[in-house]
Amino acid sequence: MSEGLLRRAGKAVLLNAMGNWFGMISGMLSLVIIARLLSPTDFGVFGMVLVAFAIPEMFVSGSLNDSLIQRRDLQPGHINSVFMQSLILAAAFWLGISLASPLIARVFGHPELEAMMQFFSITLFMGAFASIPAALLQRDLRYREITIVDILGTLVASIVGIVCAIYLRSAWALIFMEMSRRIIRLVAFTAIAKWRPSIKTSWAETVELTRYNSLNMATRVIQSVESAFTRSAVGAVQGPAALGMFNMATRLLEQAKAAVVQPFAAVALPVASQTQHDLPMLHRAIEGALKLAALIAYPTFIGAFVIAPVAIPVVFGEQWIPAVPTIQIFFLMGLRTPTSAFNTGVLNGVGRVDWTFKISLVGLALTGALIATTIQISLEAVALAVLAQIIITWVIGAYAVKESIGFPMHRQIIVGSTSLMASAIMAVVVWALLNSLSDTIHAPVQLLILVSVGLVSYPAAMAALAPAFAVRLWRASIMAGKGRREEAIALVKGGA
Repeated sequence: MSEGLLRRAGKAVLLNAMGNWFGMISGMLSLVIIARLLSPTDFGVFGMVLVAFAIPEMFVSGSLNDSLIQRRDLQPGHINSVFMQSLILAAAFWLGISLASPLIARVFGHPELEAMMQFFSITLFMGAFASIPAALLQRDLRYREITIVDILGTLVASIVGIVCAIYLRSAWALIFMEMSRRIIRLVAFTAIAKWRPSIKTSWAETVELTRYNSLNMATRVIQSVESAFTRSAVGAVQGPAALGMFNMATRLLEQAKAAVVQPFAAVALPVASQTQHDLPMLHRAIEGALKLAALIAYPTFIGAFVIAPVAIPVVFGEQWIPAVPTIQIFFLMGLRTPTSAFNTGVLNGVGRVDWTFKISLVGLALTGALIATTIQISLEAVALAVLAQIIITWVIGAYAVKESIGFPMHRQIIVGSTSLMASAIMAVVVWALLNSLSDTIHAPVQLLILVSVGLVSYPAAMAALAPAFAVRLWRASIMAGKGRREEAIALVKGGA
């Protein structure tokens, strides 16, 4: 395997990051506006729709397509086989949801859910058609095209969501927003990948994918059940308002992960699949990407945790103040997302889906036990239970990576340690300032001051803790500004 793959991967990371950062910014802006127009209950009702579709969407457009990325000798028959399976599953789940939607609406106590679910079920067929070209683009590390599509989809969805929220003032605005994003992805990915649906499959090629797909599908099912169980428990026991706050916390975490973690984690599966027979190169790719991810992720999540009490009411409105403690706990979850996301991608990339299956089983068992003991206490207790589960499964995942490719567990723990310490220093500085600011200063001004101090204190702490790395980072930023992106990435990878 040549060094060219790592350079392509680095370029893919940058392109993916650009798209995700743009998506985060535009998504957050639209979320701010929509959150002021809609109530936590509206978000909760939309969350109920997502709960109902979590497992069907995983089957249709999630688990099967990883095999197309992972397989080294991909043939048209493999692609057609996955497409036909996805299409059959989409039809089956569409029929099931159409029949079950009245019952689900009665269970949750919201009659409007029936129409919402029946309408949203169209997305299952969209997923069956869109996921194949998306997987082919990801396999080839064509993140330039993926980035453009994601930016376009986010822009269109944001506009649709805001307009619908203004006129509808209901959860339907969120339904139409999500639908519009998926339509853009379907049309654009199909056109760019130049893939055309076909039913020409062979039994032999279908069988070749069976073991990987069956274990990967089972893993996704378990993960979806885990997520659906948690949200359903919150909605059923604590009510739609609590579910709305839980979904808001989840969405903020996902937005942050998409911006600071996903650009690196997204390439883990295709890179691992192509370097699985060159472990030294795979180790280099993992460690370098983890360092880069930690450099951005740690200050983002720790900083968001500290300023949340000021930021949430300023940005989303005072009706979201009760959600602040839950949101803060979710930001703490983000500290382990870089390594957790890489672990999953690497294990799937080298074909060790048996490990990801076992980890998901442990996660489900832990979630069931922890949620059962905390659901009656408070929303914050539920969030802490989720945090505990994430920490435990991360440890298991780190061990699995060590056993599968020989990447040491202690490297996962200490990689990016300088970034973590610098982020802790930044947090102390910002927290001290937060407690010393006068109540007479308007909240938006306080937020601006806190963010500004954080942006200054983090690089200052990095410079004090690792001056050599700070110099390399400065040189890398200059290179990136001149268009020498690959050299910039290589320079940063050598840091702490």
